[in-house]
Amino acid sequence: MDDRKQQLLEKLELEIQEKQRVIEELSEHTEELETLREVRARVNAKGKTIKYLTGYPAIDNEMGGFSEGSFINIAGGNFSGKTSLVLKIIENIALNNRTVFFSFEMYENLLVTNKLRNTKIDENLVIVQKKNNLIDIELIIRNEYKKGVRFFSIDSMMKIRVLEKMQDHQKVSLISATLSKLTQELGVIIILINQVSLTDIRDKRLEFKGSGDVSYDSDVSLFITVDEKDNSRLLHCKKDRINERIWKTDITDNSYVKNYNNKGYSTNRYYSKEPVVTTPYEMTSTVDIPDIEY
Repeated sequence: MDDRKQQLLEKLELEIQEKQRVIEELSEHTEELETLREVRARVNAKGKTIKYLTGYPAIDNEMGGFSEGSFINIAGGNFSGKTSLVLKIIENIALNNRTVFFSFEMYENLLVTNKLRNTKIDENLVIVQKKNNLIDIELIIRNEYKKGVRFFSIDSMMKIRVLEKMQDHQKVSLISATLSKLTQELGVIIILINQVSLTDIRDKRLEFKGSGDVSYDSDVSLFITVDEKDNSRLLHCKKDRINERIWKTDITDNSYVKNYNNKGYSTNRYYSKEPVVTTPYEMTSTVDIPDIEY
């Protein structure tokens, strides 16, 4: 049996196993419904919510970093810098935290020699290049979660495959719903690199390509826009389910913040291009964030 047939059989077997698991869960679903008191007690037993600093002043100042249990979509047109932004966030997180990056877009030589030159993250960063079926991605996330991994990034939505025959908008909806469910169930962070349609770019609309379900499922929606005149870039936060505010900022220089105070928030407006050592921190209070004018 050739390798291709073997791979197809393995994928079909995984799909069957997953569907059997879902059927078993549905047939055995006899747990009692919980009151708010019971939910509160269970949540309190987990400890305080953890956020991860990204190294980007706008994200860390405006949002306090990325919160566990978040499905984050980052979108933009072709060559807008989506992957570069995500890789710099990954580099910052992976200095102290095991992280998984599903790299389906970039040739590995370019990824390693050009984008990920910081050897300090070599032991913490896991690169997945071939397992781009949705069911494989879910299994890897679940397995890595058991090992303590809480931060995952996928490049990109367009490269994820599903076994079922679907129209494009159905495929996008399935991918979005699956990844969103994982963040809610496991409390992990998943960053998904996405695209904006050419029509939306031309009409200056910030919408995800393929399905409105992506916007609905997202906890955080970030868009990068590029000014063709001077190649400047703006990062727009169009949705933040936790902080309930929107903002935008210039990220043309793609720089990192120089240092943080003891709460983990950026206090220095002078930037350094070196990544900041980042550790998860506990949110202990509400931070007063100033308004930003558009």
